[in-house]
Amino acid sequence: MAGALLSAGAAPAGATEPVQLITAEEARLPPSESDDTVRNITRGPGIDAVSPSAVGVTGTFRFAVKFKPRNGVEIDPEAVRVTYLREPHIDLTARLREFISADGIEAPAVVVPPGEHAIAIEAVDVEGRTGRGQVILTVNP
Repeated sequence: MAGALLSAGAAPAGATEPVQLITAEEARLPPSESDDTVRNITRGPGIDAVSPSAVGVTGTFRFAVKFKPRNGVEIDPEAVRVTYLREPHIDLTARLREFISADGIEAPAVVVPPGEHAIAIEAVDVEGRTGRGQVILTVNP
């Protein structure tokens, strides 16, 4: 399935303040009980799967996801949705909007509370085909 490019470390010099991707209150909500792993029936965009190390990350880290267009059809950045899979689901799209492009998501510095966090990503191409993926963030205390 999908993954994310994540690396520990501080943001580069001149970078903006870290984005609070998930709050402590949101992290305390129960995990989603629905099966949100939807298969792509159409040949919509892919979401590149490069995961963080099995050990997890700590502190502020980079969050990046690469979209893979199919048949040269460009991704519509305005149609990308990022959802934290808790009950109820939490839309994270607005928190990442400035980092979303047709190529993917590139947030240089995000902060997430310790724990395991499932995030669903939905990318739609300009022909309306949808691609879905899921990222599991494991954040050490």
